[in-house]
Amino acid sequence: MVKSAVIPDLGRFSQGVIDIRLWEEDNLPLSQSRIAFDLFALLARNHYTNQQLTLKDLFNSLNYSERGVRYVLEQFVSGGWCEVVCDAVDRRCRCVVASKRLTDAFESYQKVVLSTYQIG
Repeated sequence: MVKSAVIPDLGRFSQGVIDIRLWEEDNLPLSQSRIAFDLFALLARNHYTNQQLTLKDLFNSLNYSERGVRYVLEQFVSGGWCEVVCDAVDRRCRCVVASKRLTDAFESYQKVVLSTYQIG
C-alpha cells in the first residue's frame, strides 16, 4: 500500500462537499434522483467536446429508465437548460444541445468547485 505524500484535511474537504452540494441545490436543475445532475454533466461534456448527442445516445448513456430520463429531459427543455433539435444533415435524427443557461451554470459550477478546493 502506497501512502500519500500529502494527508488531506478531511474536515475541510467534507465541508467543501457540503458547500458544493448547497450551491448545486440553489443553482442547478436537480431532481429527487441523480438523473438531472447526470444529464447536466452529460450535456456539458458533449457541448465542450463538440460531440453530437442524439436522443438515442442520451438514453443509452444514462443508466436510468427511458421514462425517467424522458421526464427530466422535458423539464430541462421547458426550463431552458437544453433544446431538442433536428440534425442539419438528417432531419429525422433529433439531437439534444445545451443552452447558454446550461453552459453558464456549468462554468459557474467549475469555478465553485475549483475555488472550494483552491485549485487553479
